[in-house]
Amino acid sequence: MKIVLSILFLSIMICCKDKKLEIKPVDKMIPNTEEVLRNYVKRPKNNDEICKNDIERAQKDLEKYKNIYVTTSCFGCKFLPYEDEILEYAKRQKFKIINYDFSCVVIDGQTQGCYKAFIDLEMEKVHGKNFRKRIEQEAENLMIENIENHDKVLSIYDLEENDKPHFIKEDNLMKQGYLPTIKTGLPLKNAKSNSIFMDVSFIVEKNGKISTFKNENWVNDIKENEKYKSELEKIAKSTILEHYNNWKPGKYKNSVARVENNFRINFE
Repeated sequence: MKIVLSILFLSIMICCKDKKLEIKPVDKMIPNTEEVLRNYVKRPKNNDEICKNDIERAQKDLEKYKNIYVTTSCFGCKFLPYEDEILEYAKRQKFKIINYDFSCVVIDGQTQGCYKAFIDLEMEKVHGKNFRKRIEQEAENLMIENIENHDKVLSIYDLEENDKPHFIKEDNLMKQGYLPTIKTGLPLKNAKSNSIFMDVSFIVEKNGKISTFKNENWVNDIKENEKYKSELEKIAKSTILEHYNNWKPGKYKNSVARVENNFRINFE
């Protein structure tokens, strides 16, 4: 689809140059890919089996369920921090939640995404064009309520840069998500090409203190070091609690939130 749009845009630009036409802004000349898909499902090509099968599946599901809200999962798909609240709110509104998986494999002449596009068009006939936006807005409001009243935990990746928790004495290493190397005093053996490190996660609480320390990933290429794993985890935890326990808490739209953060810690 992106290739088709690029060719279309190039053709228009050449035509405009030859005929000395006024060039309009790109966003007015070419609709976004979602709009292209929504129009395409009304008349898919005869040889587009993936799209036609998706539409057939959508029609069958619409016969079974009065209201459908389609969620998507794919590599690179946008993930909203209030996905759980979308499911909760949509169910309250009597929508059947159906997940639609995108494949990362692209086949020439075959179009993915037709199931969701077709369902959305049919739902808009009943609930209005912006029905998904309304559900998402209500879900976001519900998430903010959960942040304020039920201690919902957000990921640091859910937040804008200025809203992420920041260590009060942050340095360049901290900004990159790393702690300085911890000198353990243990007789560790380091591989020539790789260091010993541990990826840890923890929650920055609303008061700026940290809790819920977890070892998420332990990387060590030398078997002799395995016996120190538990001790290194304790050292990492005590070091963070002693020296990195004073944060400006994160927030979501002015609501102070509990936020899961992470570090990579190197050991010597």
